[in-house]
Amino acid sequence: MFVRLAAAAVVVGLAAAVTLLTFWDPTPRFEPAADEGATLVEASDLQAFSERRIFFGHMSVGKNILSGLREVGAAHGVGPVAEVEVEVAATEVPDLPAGGVLAHALIGENRHPVGKLENFEALVRGGLGDQVDLAALKFCYVDVSWYTDVEDLFETYRQTMDRLEADFPDVRFVHMTVPLTTGPRGIKDRVKVVLGRDDNAARERYNDLMRAAYGPDQLFDIASIEAQGPDGATGDQALFGGYTSDGAHLNAAGASRVAAELVDFVSRG
Repeated sequence: MFVRLAAAAVVVGLAAAVTLLTFWDPTPRFEPAADEGATLVEASDLQAFSERRIFFGHMSVGKNILSGLREVGAAHGVGPVAEVEVEVAATEVPDLPAGGVLAHALIGENRHPVGKLENFEALVRGGLGDQVDLAALKFCYVDVSWYTDVEDLFETYRQTMDRLEADFPDVRFVHMTVPLTTGPRGIKDRVKVVLGRDDNAARERYNDLMRAAYGPDQLFDIASIEAQGPDGATGDQALFGGYTSDGAHLNAAGASRVAAELVDFVSRG
């Protein structure tokens, strides 16, 4: 009897442990939304976008956006934007080809946003500022977390961009909000929220500073696009689950949606 009771207790304990781990930090499962990004943009706007001279500093979500640009272009039969990847550590910025071009760089290191700003400024001053008509730096979601001094980071960003805008008046500097991740998934995430360690809340504090500083013709609000479902409904300020496969990066539907919105934004400027 004792042996049977002990065995049963072990089984119950293991089941409880598995259940706790599942709810503590569950593996995310997301149902992808319908990929409708191509329906949100006109071929004429895509063509105009492909003729612009753009510099885009980014990391992984930026790669997703570039993939989305290729997808929506192909859906409309518009040739891909001519892309040139610029090495951040290059001692000389290359001469870009004539005509429309999208120069982009995997800028800096994740979790070091000030370093990304320094890299971006160095590349603009190192020759890109004289070759493009639009430039943008996108931070990654990991660059802003619950412990980030968002006011200090924003002030550093603003001062950097003010200098560049003053020194390169012919370049349109587009400002971008920080991407979001999906909302709390389990007990672990909810405990973090209760303890004031909500990463998305910090990102939105930073994004609100960006929204207050830059008008609709200057700010490309990635976070708001990510938080809005295909039906236009906006819930909590978190990445819509249908736009991601891992809770952070964009799937095909999310990438084409953000890319289409970017084409529309650039064409309106």
